Amino acid sequence: MAVFVVLLLSPVLIQHILIGKHNIDYEKKNRLALTVFFAIFAIILMLRHEIIGTDTKNYIYYFNHFSGLDWASVGKDSLELGFSYYNKFISVFTQDPQIFLAITAVVTLAMIYPTYRRLSSDPSLTVVLFCTMSTFVMMFSGIRQMIAVGIGFLAYECTRKKKLVLFIICVCIALAFHTSAFILAFMYPIYHARITKKWLIIVVPLIVITFLFNQQIFYALSFLIEQFTTYDATIEHTGAYTMIVLFAIFVIFAFLIPDEATLDDETIALRNFLILSLVLQMFAPLHMIAMRMNYYYIIFIPLLLPKIIEHRSKRWEQVAIFGRHIILVFFFVYFFISASDGGALRVFPYHFFWENI
Repeated sequence: MAVFVVLLLSPVLIQHILIGKHNIDYEKKNRLALTVFFAIFAIILMLRHEIIGTDTKNYIYYFNHFSGLDWASVGKDSLELGFSYYNKFISVFTQDPQIFLAITAVVTLAMIYPTYRRLSSDPSLTVVLFCTMSTFVMMFSGIRQMIAVGIGFLAYECTRKKKLVLFIICVCIALAFHTSAFILAFMYPIYHARITKKWLIIVVPLIVITFLFNQQIFYALSFLIEQFTTYDATIEHTGAYTMIVLFAIFVIFAFLIPDEATLDDETIALRNFLILSLVLQMFAPLHMIAMRMNYYYIIFIPLLLPKIIEHRSKRWEQVAIFGRHIILVFFFVYFFISASDGGALRVFPYHFFWENI
């Protein structure tokens, strides 16, 4: 667990203790904290043992498989074309699976890091939330989808800059890595929708209706899901309700705390993503594909909440500050309690690749 203690504590120490003794401005401090976190995270991903992550060994198998194929044979498997050619391209330079894992870690985080570095106004809170989102453990296991999630950040930057053609290209590339990336097609219109408190009279009833009739809606959408993904849309009843409650609390917090007049377009857009995450999560109790689709949006939550607190209204200022500390401490403790129980996807306990297991 020592590696994760270092991972989570480093940005906290940089933000609140070490840099506080030096004459470094706030923005530089934030950038340094995020940079250190992503550097350590990259190293942890690069040096992990093949037993870390339930699917890691499968991806090593695929890499060895594609390494042995000629270019003409690539793409004839059931895997997505983009991921197949990605494996083959790396195998031209190395056939070492550990180097493949290292390259993939760097590629994935390199797409996510710039947006996090640019947007995070509270590195400690961002990092703790990031590490407790399900996308964190997926970084160790779901290589194919997390590359698609990383490409989703490129699509996000295209969305922000209103580059529609480049956005469509990014979505198509993400689809070539994981079919669940079709959900990224909604990013562009949702980003540019200006959902403010005035919309709540429409948004809240729609959210409630979605929850109450989630099974019927899922049945109606099952054809679309099976068309665009490799999943069978038969209802499984996963029992995943906890995150629905958590995201609902986040939505309430995101609308209650800020002074709407001070919110910039990007913060409102990130809040729109949170609403979509809540709606998607309402289908998670019915099928795992809902969580798969949600990965592309919940990874933005660690960027939203600090900005909501930053734009707090005077009326809710003390609640926002107190809430920030509660969220930070709660999720920090929750991370290690969850990890001590083994966590998800066999990420804990961590082992380096040179250890004899």
